[in-house]
Amino acid sequence: MLDKNMHKNNSGNKRILFIISSYQQYLNYIQAKNLEKISERLFLIVLPKLAQMNVDFGIPKERIFPYDYPDRKNTFHRHVFNINTYINRRKHNAFWIRTQWFSPRQTRIYKIVSLPILSNLVKFLFLLKARDSELAEIVRKINPAIILLPSHAFEGITFELIGLGKRMGIPTMMITENWDTLHNKTIFTIKPDYLGVWSRQQIEHAIEVRGMPKDRIFILGAPKFWDYMKPEAKNQPSPYPFKYALFVGMSDHFDELSALKKMDEIIEKRNLGLKIVYRPNVTQHTRNCPDVFFEYDYKHVVLDIPAKLYYKRSKSWDIAHDHFNPIYYPSTDYRVALLANMEFMVCAHSTMILNASLVGKMVYLLAYDDSVHCFGPHWSYKNAGHLFDVERLGNVRMVKNFNDMEKIFTLGDELKENIESLDIGHFIAKEPSANYASNFKSVVDKILSKHQKPT
Repeated sequence: MLDKNMHKNNSGNKRILFIISSYQQYLNYIQAKNLEKISERLFLIVLPKLAQMNVDFGIPKERIFPYDYPDRKNTFHRHVFNINTYINRRKHNAFWIRTQWFSPRQTRIYKIVSLPILSNLVKFLFLLKARDSELAEIVRKINPAIILLPSHAFEGITFELIGLGKRMGIPTMMITENWDTLHNKTIFTIKPDYLGVWSRQQIEHAIEVRGMPKDRIFILGAPKFWDYMKPEAKNQPSPYPFKYALFVGMSDHFDELSALKKMDEIIEKRNLGLKIVYRPNVTQHTRNCPDVFFEYDYKHVVLDIPAKLYYKRSKSWDIAHDHFNPIYYPSTDYRVALLANMEFMVCAHSTMILNASLVGKMVYLLAYDDSVHCFGPHWSYKNAGHLFDVERLGNVRMVKNFNDMEKIFTLGDELKENIESLDIGHFIAKEPSANYASNFKSVVDKILSKHQKPT
C-alpha cells in the first residue's frame, strides 16, 4: 500500500518529475530546452530506447529513470477509455464522435459492459490490473513534489501516474500535446490536479468537455511553435529552386490524390509556372480509394524531400514500432523554411494550418465531401471542436466544393467570406509560447507554492 502522506512529510521537497514517453516529446521539451529553467530540480522517466540513444537530457544520468509501461496494461486503460466514451456518448458531441469509430463488434461489447453497476465493476477491475509495481517503485524512489505529464490524453501511463499521484498525495499536471487533445480525445479516466494548455480555445474545451475547474488550468503556450514566430523565420532560404505551393496531407480518411490531380490539371491548363510540393502525413489511415502517390502520374506535383524517406514505410497509420527513427522528424529549420517560402498552403485539416498562420501565409482548406469517406474533412469541420472558427483566421479560405479548387488559382480572392476575423492567439497563446521555458517554470512554482507545507 502506498503511503499517501509520504510526500507531504517532506516540506522542503522541490523535485519535479517529468515524463518523456515519445521521441517527439524529447524534441519538444529537452532538445528545444523548454525545461532548462527547472533543470536543477528535474527528474525524468524516459522510454528505455530513448535512454539508450546518444542524446543529451541536460541533467545527470542518476536523475534519469528508463521505464516502459507494459503494453498489456495499456490495453486495460484503452478499454476503460472506450467504456467511459460509450457511457457519455450523449453528454457531448466530442464523445459521440469517438463511438462512430468503433467497429460493430466493439459497439456490441461496450454496450453490454457499459450497463450500470457492471461498468463500475469492470472499470475497477481493469484499473486494478493496470497498476504497475515497477512504476510505483520508481516514483517512490524519486519522491517528487509534482508529476508533469505531456499527453495526447489516450496513453495508459498518463492516467496510471495521475492515479498514482492521488494515492501518494503528489499533485499532477497534464500538458496538452496537440490541438485536438481536449476536444476530440477520450474522457479523462482520472482528472489531473492541474492542466496546462495552449490557449484560450483549449481553456474553453477543458471546462466544457473535460469539466476541469478554471482555477486549475494554466496557459503554457505551445512549445513547438516558437520557431515559426521568430522574426528571422520569414527570411529563410527556400528548400526548392522553383515557385511552389505546399499540399499538406492528413492522417485521417480523405482522397488526397484526386485533389492533387485536379490542381495538377489546373496548373497545366493555365500554364502557371508553379509546382505543388506534396507533404504526406507521416501516418495515414487506410483510405477507401487509391492512395499511393507516384510522381510520374503528375506533371507539376513533386514529393517533399524528407517524405521520400518516410512515405508509406508504415502499415496504415501506425509507426509505433519505429517511432524513434529520425526520418519521421524533419528538422524544424527545414519545416520553417518550407512554409516561409511557399506561395500558399492547401490541406484538408492539419495542425500546420496554425504554423502557416504564424508565418503569414494563405491556407486553403479542402472542406468538401470527397464522396468516398463518411468521416472526411467535411464531417470534421462540422463536428471536431478544435476546428471550429478556424475559417475566421485572416489567412484561411474554405474550399467547400471540389470544383471550387479552380478559385484557389484565380485573382480576386473569390473564396473570401464576410465573417468576423479571429486572431491566431485564440488557438496559440503567442507570448507564453515565445517564452515557454520561463512561463513553464512560473506555473510549476505557483502550483508547488500551493502544496508546500509550512515549516
